[in-house]
Amino acid sequence: MARVARGRYKITWGIGAGAGAALAMMAVMGLMRVGLQFPTVPELILNSVVNTLGGEAFSAALDNLYYAGRPLLFTIMLEGTLLLGVLLGLVYAWVARPDPATGQRNVLFRTPAGGVLYGLVIGLLLNTIFLAIINQEMFATRPFGIYSDSPMPLWAGLMLLALVFGVTLHSLLPKEAVDISAPNLSAAVRAERQMDRRHFLRVAGGTALAALGGVGVFGAGLYMNQGNSFTSPVDRAQLDESADAALDTEAATPTPGRVSQSQPTNTPQPPPTEMAQPTQEPTAQPTSEPTAEPTAQAQEPPTPEPVAEAPSPTPEPPAPTPEPVIAQPTETPQPVAQAIPDIKVKEVTPTGSFYHVSKNFFDPSPSAEGWKLEIKGLVSNPYSITYKELVAMPAIEVVTGMMCISNPVGGGLIGSAKWKGVRLADLIQKAGPKKGAVDIVMRAVDDYSDSITLKKALDPNVMLVWEMNGKTLEATHGFPARLLVPGIYGMKHVKWLTSVELVSSDYKGFWQQPDQGWSDPAPVHTMSRIDYPVEGVQRLKQHALSGIAFAGDRSISKVEVSVDGGTTWVEAYLKPPLSGTSWAVWGYDWTPPAPGKYKVVVRATDGAGNLQVGKWTDPYPNGATGYHAVTYNVRG
Repeated sequence: MARVARGRYKITWGIGAGAGAALAMMAVMGLMRVGLQFPTVPELILNSVVNTLGGEAFSAALDNLYYAGRPLLFTIMLEGTLLLGVLLGLVYAWVARPDPATGQRNVLFRTPAGGVLYGLVIGLLLNTIFLAIINQEMFATRPFGIYSDSPMPLWAGLMLLALVFGVTLHSLLPKEAVDISAPNLSAAVRAERQMDRRHFLRVAGGTALAALGGVGVFGAGLYMNQGNSFTSPVDRAQLDESADAALDTEAATPTPGRVSQSQPTNTPQPPPTEMAQPTQEPTAQPTSEPTAEPTAQAQEPPTPEPVAEAPSPTPEPPAPTPEPVIAQPTETPQPVAQAIPDIKVKEVTPTGSFYHVSKNFFDPSPSAEGWKLEIKGLVSNPYSITYKELVAMPAIEVVTGMMCISNPVGGGLIGSAKWKGVRLADLIQKAGPKKGAVDIVMRAVDDYSDSITLKKALDPNVMLVWEMNGKTLEATHGFPARLLVPGIYGMKHVKWLTSVELVSSDYKGFWQQPDQGWSDPAPVHTMSRIDYPVEGVQRLKQHALSGIAFAGDRSISKVEVSVDGGTTWVEAYLKPPLSGTSWAVWGYDWTPPAPGKYKVVVRATDGAGNLQVGKWTDPYPNGATGYHAVTYNVRG
């Protein structure tokens, strides 16, 4: 049994054995993840990868890969683990090779003890070199940046995984021997060929399993991370299809529609001359961050008023009353009232379509039982509240929008939902803030942290919420409780909140560290987006353009549309926002005059009269600016 035919032993046998051992180790790793909440190897690596990428590269990856980024990265790391297993398998096959002279293995590698020893060596390397590479202390009991509170210490879990790999590797490495002195050489040749076939099947099977496993992990991760369409909070294609059918039937029997109190949206008659200061206007008006200018620009709103006051001089001579203008409207009723455009965008984003971004591969699923929120730091009366105590408090409901700082112009990392909770100011005031407190530091179950100023935290719009759209928060959106900080980008709306600490200095959170570099104040830029119809080929008929506009806690006062690439602007119908912190939906009925290509652009004005910044900038590091544009190829 110990003798092996000279020249027949192949180091490449370690490829199949290493791949199989790596797959077995990953299976055990998955079981430990589900049963013991033990972090997987890719999760341990994630923090270092994100820090190495830096904020700008992370934003570019998010904008280009969308929700595919996390599962793709996870799959790459799993496949990398498999490749490492193959390399370690080759090393073991070389170490355990028989002596070329005697055909005998070393006594240590004749039993599973060799695999155990090899596993211990790998475990030692994982607990020293690997942990040092990912900036984790050696033989750590608990990993940083991982939300799991596993009962198994980190060092013990890594040793166990390494032992599983070593023992499985030893068992998979071929140990059959062909006796050199075999009288029947053809039997030896057949045995050798059989060994080669088994070796090939091991390698091919392991590779196929790895590839299928990678595709499966990527697909499952993509489904879990993405859920619904990324670029739109609703299913555009389906709605466009049904809208086309509705318009076809409507063409035969037009319906009058509801009446709008605002100016006409169908034709550019009233506003075009007033709004004709096109695209140069935004660059001159708002150049810096919108929140810095409200007081200076507060006098700007008179622009709509002159339009309203212009008609007042005409009614002065009441002599024309005898001529009954009331009879005329039957011929030309256009200026008096027009149908409100068909707005397909929902004012409240369904929970399943609401965006979610986090630094984790797998987001936490904390239990309400052991959860508590601590209010501490520079306070006179630090205290904590349980989930039951929190939800028993008198609550208020608000409709508030939220946008990720990584959202590109026209992107889908934005939503507006109905929330239920309490004002954060009430919780802080109960603790009695001390003099000298500057920031509040917010920490979460997954070790994420960020901060806002104490002044902002005491804003009555800042909420601690536990319900979303009438239901208990889902784990994806921050169960048991999360913050809402209107006016600031989503990274400050901390999910899975566990503590609020008042501190005396400016605290930099996870995304504001030097290796990330995102804005710390992070005020939301005014944005607008065209959702319908979808960019591309359209028919020569009336189209109900619609979309959203958002300005954080500054609300929206006006939305304008240009159908000639920004040369002239027409005011669209703006449905009154549900709150001063929600997004607003708008609509505009447009009939192309002839076939051809049309570039449709949208821009918004916030509640303080500040026009949206027209200069195009990338999301990193302060959030994207620029007008969203859609090109329609209209065919007759």
